[in-house]
Amino acid sequence: MNKFYLLFVMAVALTLTSCNKDEVAVDAPLRIYLQLPINLDNASLVNAEVILTNIETMATYSVSEFKLEGNNYMATVVVPEGRYNITANGDISYSIGGGTTTTTMKAEAQGVEVANANSSSSMVSLLFNNYNAEAGMVIEEIFFTSSTFSGTQRPYTDDQYLIITNNSDHLIYADGLAIVESKFQSDMQWELTPNLMKDAVTVSWLYLIPGNGTSVPVEAGQSLVVALNAKDHTLINPNSIDLSAAQFEFYDVSPNTEFIDEDNPSAVNLTKWYSDLWSYTMLNNKGSKSYGLVRMHSDYDTFIADNYYNYTYLVNAAWGTYESNGDGYYIPNSWVIDWVNLAIKNEWAWNVASASLDSGWTYCAETSSDKSRYGTSVIRKRDTSGILVDTNNSTNDFLPKQKPSLSK
Repeated sequence: MNKFYLLFVMAVALTLTSCNKDEVAVDAPLRIYLQLPINLDNASLVNAEVILTNIETMATYSVSEFKLEGNNYMATVVVPEGRYNITANGDISYSIGGGTTTTTMKAEAQGVEVANANSSSSMVSLLFNNYNAEAGMVIEEIFFTSSTFSGTQRPYTDDQYLIITNNSDHLIYADGLAIVESKFQSDMQWELTPNLMKDAVTVSWLYLIPGNGTSVPVEAGQSLVVALNAKDHTLINPNSIDLSAAQFEFYDVSPNTEFIDEDNPSAVNLTKWYSDLWSYTMLNNKGSKSYGLVRMHSDYDTFIADNYYNYTYLVNAAWGTYESNGDGYYIPNSWVIDWVNLAIKNEWAWNVASASLDSGWTYCAETSSDKSRYGTSVIRKRDTSGILVDTNNSTNDFLPKQKPSLSK
């Protein structure tokens, strides 16, 4: 009798288990609110897509229709009850420099509970932040001071270079990234009108890494060397550096016949979009200008048409104060992937970019006449695991006045 009773209990248990496996999940509504950054002027959501991934089943659901509700954009999606990881991608349009620009932003939320099928109480609020697919690409080193000719303190400027490194854990394509130099100097503060610094950086030159989007793969931890002149400079100056293995170089067709640039076939030429220099490109060897990596969100013609910047500023001279004017091109902060503020240590006056990009600065020169700066560079620190330190504070992130890593 006990044997039959045991078999009956087992059969019931199996039946209940089978019913639980076949049980259909109950759908429930989730209200999704998308918040735009408050520091953007006249911001609006151009388009967005939110992907919800069920943590247990890995099933995905999406929503792309949002309506403005107060200061946020809202949509309701109905999904099976459960816990979800949520990712939002959106294009944000906002005002800057008297015009408008658009940038891609991203937001995430983990482990969001969706329940209560008979109510609308489940909700999540996502705040958009700057997003670039190339996030993780950083400037590891800038050798801007140049070397000197052997036995002298006369600078040999052709051997300047930058090292750009993939600091992420995945493959990144570097083509399409721009390398830029700041228009303004950290040792000379100006009262600008209009002042765009909260929203943008103004550049003196801009060069792109050429390619079709997948032409320049950079594996995790790998680097690109971008040389001013990609050749073995030690053949000319034994005190210099061999840059013949550099992947890219700056090359300019100079209008000044006294300063003719050299085109080395071993390296790919960067694509020049803009420069206000009167000859070929050089890095500021005192370190009073700053440098950044940028993902351009427009083509060349649109950038030249929409990002022109004309400004006035006050000059304090020995004979008095007067107003002058200048111009250049600005890049929205939201396009910047990495920024490094440089300064002359004892002559720093201001940072030429918003603190949101870099709240500190690094250096090689103590003063503008400091000749000991020659032959030194700024190099990003590594943590105990070997990852490059990137806290958006160059005072914390960089070792100043170092021996260049590519010198013997």
